[in-house]
Amino acid sequence: MPSSRRAFLRATCALGGVGTSAVAGCLSFGGSGNYVLHTSDVDGSLASTFLVADPTVVRADTRIDYDAATKREWVDALFETGRVTAVQWPLVEPDEWGEAVRPRPTFLQREGEFYAVTTERTRQVERDRWLFATTRTDDEPPSDATVRSEPFDSLSDRDREVLQAALDAVYAGNDGFLGEPAVDGLRPVHYHRDLSVEESALVPDPPFDYVDYYDETFRVVAERRTVTVPERTFAVERVASTRAELETYVEETVPDARFEAPSDAVREVLDAAVDEEPGERYEEAPPLSDALSTVVDALGMGDDLRPADEYEDRVDFRHAVASYDGDWYLFNLYIDV
Repeated sequence: MPSSRRAFLRATCALGGVGTSAVAGCLSFGGSGNYVLHTSDVDGSLASTFLVADPTVVRADTRIDYDAATKREWVDALFETGRVTAVQWPLVEPDEWGEAVRPRPTFLQREGEFYAVTTERTRQVERDRWLFATTRTDDEPPSDATVRSEPFDSLSDRDREVLQAALDAVYAGNDGFLGEPAVDGLRPVHYHRDLSVEESALVPDPPFDYVDYYDETFRVVAERRTVTVPERTFAVERVASTRAELETYVEETVPDARFEAPSDAVREVLDAAVDEEPGERYEEAPPLSDALSTVVDALGMGDDLRPADEYEDRVDFRHAVASYDGDWYLFNLYIDV
C-alpha cells in the first residue's frame, strides 16, 4: 500500500499513462498556449452515441448520486406531461463550449418509440443543506481531539461513502505529483433529497474531529449553508417510431459539419486530429492558421473562440459532431494556457 495519499495518486497516474488527456487527478503536461484539436471515435452508429439507454445511470451534479428511483420518477413525469424540472440532474449533459456550455444531443426510447430531450431552461436556485467536508492539515490535532482512521467500522455504509467522497474531494483536480491539494475552500458533500440527515452520524455533530488517512491528517467540517445549485427544465418530443427512422433523424439534425472534399491544408489538420495512435492530435501555436480556422468555423466554434492570449485558464470546446472520410467523429478543441 502506498505510504501516503500523494504516493497513491502518483501510482495511479503512472499506471494510467500519459495520452491526449491525462487521467483525472494526474499531471497534464500542457500549458503551451497552443490550440489542440483531437477527436473521439464514434463507436457504432451516430444515433447510438446519443441514445441514453438507461437515464438512471446519468449521475447527478452531486458527490453522492441521487437514487435511481428519483430519476425514474422524473423520467416518468417527463413522458406523462412533456416536461419536468429537476435539481442537479443533467439528463441532457451540458458540454463545455468555450466559456459557456451547450446541451449534448440526447435521445430516449419509450415503449418502442424514440424521443429527443432538450433543455428548456436552466437557472440557479438556492437550497438550505447540511454539508460535510474534510480539509487537510499539517498541524497536529489538539490533545483532546478525537481522531479516527480506517476502516471506520463505527460508521454505517452510507456514512462511510460520504466520508470517502469528502476525502476524495480534497484532491479533486490535483495534479497528483506536487503533493498538495489544490482546493479553493471546502469541497463538501451535500445532503440532498436522497441523502438523509436523520440517518447520518456525520451531521450535525460528527463523532470525531480528525481523520488519519494514508498517513495524512484531515479535519472534518459539518455546516448548514445556503447553497446555489442548477435547476433544469427538460422537454421531450417524439422524433421516430423505428430505429431506422431515428438513425436518419440523428444524421440529418445532429452533425455540426461534414468535411467533404477539403483542401490539402484542411485535410492535414483533420488527418492529424483523427489519428488513432495514442496521444496523437493536431496542435499549432497561435494565431490560428487559415486551415485550422476553417475547421473550427465549420464545427461551429469560431464565433465563440477568442484569441488564445485572452484566456487566463484552459478553455475546452467539447463534442462537436462531424463526418470525415466516411466516419463520424466527436471533435474537441482546447487552448491549453
